[in-house]
Amino acid sequence: MYIAERYTMLKMIDQLINHQFEVRYISKDRDLFILERYEKQTSHIILLNHKQFDWANHLRRDVHQKVNYLMKKLRFVRGRKVHYHIAYFSDLAPVDRWEDVRETKSLKEKKNAQVSVYYFNQGEKNDELSRLSNQVNEPVTDYMNLDLEPTSEEMDRQTVYLEQKVVGYHRAKEKEFKQVFFYGKTRLTYLLILANLFVFALIELNGSSTDTFHLIEWGAKYNPAIADGEWWRIVSSMFLHIGALHLFMNMLALFFLGDVAEKIFGTKRFLIIYFLAGIFGGVASFATNDAVAAGASGAIFGLFGALLFFGLNYRELFFKTMGTSLLIIIGINIVFGFTVPQIDNGAHLGGLVGGFLAAQIVQLPYKRSNSKQMIATILFILLVTSMTAYGVNHAETSEDPHSLALIAQQHVNNEEYDRAVRLLTNAIDEGIDHEYLYFYRSVAHIEQNELSKAEEDLYKAIDLDPHFSEAFYNLGVLYEQRGEQGKAKENVEKAIELNPDQEQFRDFYDQLLD
Repeated sequence: MYIAERYTMLKMIDQLINHQFEVRYISKDRDLFILERYEKQTSHIILLNHKQFDWANHLRRDVHQKVNYLMKKLRFVRGRKVHYHIAYFSDLAPVDRWEDVRETKSLKEKKNAQVSVYYFNQGEKNDELSRLSNQVNEPVTDYMNLDLEPTSEEMDRQTVYLEQKVVGYHRAKEKEFKQVFFYGKTRLTYLLILANLFVFALIELNGSSTDTFHLIEWGAKYNPAIADGEWWRIVSSMFLHIGALHLFMNMLALFFLGDVAEKIFGTKRFLIIYFLAGIFGGVASFATNDAVAAGASGAIFGLFGALLFFGLNYRELFFKTMGTSLLIIIGINIVFGFTVPQIDNGAHLGGLVGGFLAAQIVQLPYKRSNSKQMIATILFILLVTSMTAYGVNHAETSEDPHSLALIAQQHVNNEEYDRAVRLLTNAIDEGIDHEYLYFYRSVAHIEQNELSKAEEDLYKAIDLDPHFSEAFYNLGVLYEQRGEQGKAKENVEKAIELNPDQEQFRDFYDQLLD
């Protein structure tokens, strides 16, 4: 490379760095540099290269190749618009007509993208510098006059200095990037995934992960049990999943988010963030969602919160890497959560907030703020305490029929029949019309020997669900207690017809025949 062109290029790079441009790439031979700066919804990407062209067609072809190279190398750029600036440094221009290449053009291959070409050759250096300054909205010309070149010896000395300065700046940024994004190694993430898979396999081998009662036995979040003192369910529910799809989606998210978060925060901090976020999300679910729930979603959303905390502390690195994509994913998940009734928004949003607070509590490596850590810890404890108190006070109020049925069944198991009847009657009076409510109220009535009320409830349950085999079976039991054998056989036969694999139905029918 001729020393004059090299000096001009390095001098310009130095000035662009002073105007907030970041060095994204330096070629091995140090004859090609890529710089970037984001401003006003636009990413300006400048490629500077020493290259000489004899003919305009060769220049046009190289511009096209450079644009494709930039789009592949910098796939994720911040901003809605991208402006590629390709600057060539040469002592001579092409011999034929080439000036039209310098016109700013929109790219067909990429929406909201433009490309401008600059050719710094003898006699046009300052004109091209003015064009570049105008395009990037920076007065670079105020600090440079490329026509006033030093002597060859001084130029040679300054070129060495400028190259060392630019390369040193780039290496310092790379070192900062590695320190931030590779502080820790991914270990715990894989162990958590294995633990979730192991627990899921155990549940499936001993029953079904989609069976609500089975999930409760294994430690799912069940509000009445938690209110009675089984607080361990907040943690155990983090390792239970309802079906293979639920498990797959959560483990996929944990694999990607955990990998990034554990490398940024380190394994110890990651462990604290994961469990604090999961606990916060579980308590939030306890306070806001009366349904039986399970899953690692709260802890996973906590990783979202931790990465948002990282973004507040390293905004530039955040938006250069994951920022925009992460915000979009969080937004989609929140909107999806509010539009799909089965999703536990309490756990998701609670985990998000809990993860952010947990990250504030443990802080990032190389950063420390005792006052902020103390405030975050106090706020975390206050919120968890408040949500816990609210959840305990509302543990037996629900609008979910399945949860109400589970609560009523627990009362029946504890021989609290009046309490079960009151709970279900209040729910029915409030307009919650579901076959389970009538069915479990009939069970309580049977235990109280109020057979007429039980009969009425069972027929209401069957009206709501004509395929409710257990209701037909219980009618058979009820009629058998009354001595009405014919009606008992008729209803048990219907129960067997609807559910022929239920041995209990067949055994009772055989007793009726004896």
